[in-house]
Amino acid sequence: MSGISATERAVQGFRALVRPEVWSALVQAGAHREYEPGQRLFSQGDQSGWLLVLVAGRVKVSYAERAGDELLLAVRGPGDLIGEFSGRDDAPRSATIQTLEHCVAYALPQDRFADFLRTHRIYRELDRYLMAKVRQSAAHTWRLAHQPTAARLASLLLEVLASAGPEHPSPARIPMSQAELAVALGLARSSVASTLARWRREGVVETGRAHIVLLDVEAIEREAARV
Repeated sequence: MSGISATERAVQGFRALVRPEVWSALVQAGAHREYEPGQRLFSQGDQSGWLLVLVAGRVKVSYAERAGDELLLAVRGPGDLIGEFSGRDDAPRSATIQTLEHCVAYALPQDRFADFLRTHRIYRELDRYLMAKVRQSAAHTWRLAHQPTAARLASLLLEVLASAGPEHPSPARIPMSQAELAVALGLARSSVASTLARWRREGVVETGRAHIVLLDVEAIEREAARV
């Protein structure tokens, strides 16, 4: 299989911006939580008050209009903070967070997180982290507007792969069904199915009941680069 080894996958998210001992202290400051695949962590419109420090597993971030149409905003993984946006302005949750696989996280009240920031003087690191999320969102919006179907799908699969983190045992196993991928990208399921069927014939992916395995990451990267 062509892919990225565990040693080549970098630590990411907020964890990559702070010293290892600060990250460990942040984890220890929270309450241990484990979540099953498909479990909702936050719902759009809920009141805030706490956040999660994600240490294992991947989650999806989605936004929905009142009509019910849903769109994927991002995929997060180990090293990320989940729900810290609402704590900045005390506004309701701006998106829904749902697990893609089994996840381990540590929950902190927003006031305890604020104390942690003051104690360790890491406001600048948090600002850098938040700006990186904004920039990622802008790139995601551009892809949705300009890329053809195959490139949009390839970009999403690579995003899920990259979010796995260095300790994930099977990062190339994308824990999303064809229907989930279609909803995430605002595409017809038939469009996603036909693209995956072509990739199966070419030996690029394998598909299962509710997952996809990337067999040739370089081929997926070439698809994602097309405009």
